[in-house]
Amino acid sequence: MSTELNKMAALKAALVAAEVAYEQGLEYGFASGYAAGQQVGFVAGVISVQDALSSGLRHGSAECGRALESLKRLGIDNE
Repeated sequence: MSTELNKMAALKAALVAAEVAYEQGLEYGFASGYAAGQQVGFVAGVISVQDALSSGLRHGSAECGRALESLKRLGIDNE
């Protein structure tokens, strides 16, 4: 009987460990996906802003020109 109890205890411990591992994996996957989504959104936003700033610069906005120069200094440009 003690062998059966040991097997049951080992199975229960394995199930608890599997549940903990699943939860940790789920949290890690969510965090990784969230970070990737932020990066994709940032890139899309910068591209959108660059187009608007270029248009503003063509229409004589010095502020748009300064903003485009800032992006260029940061290494974020269309080229």
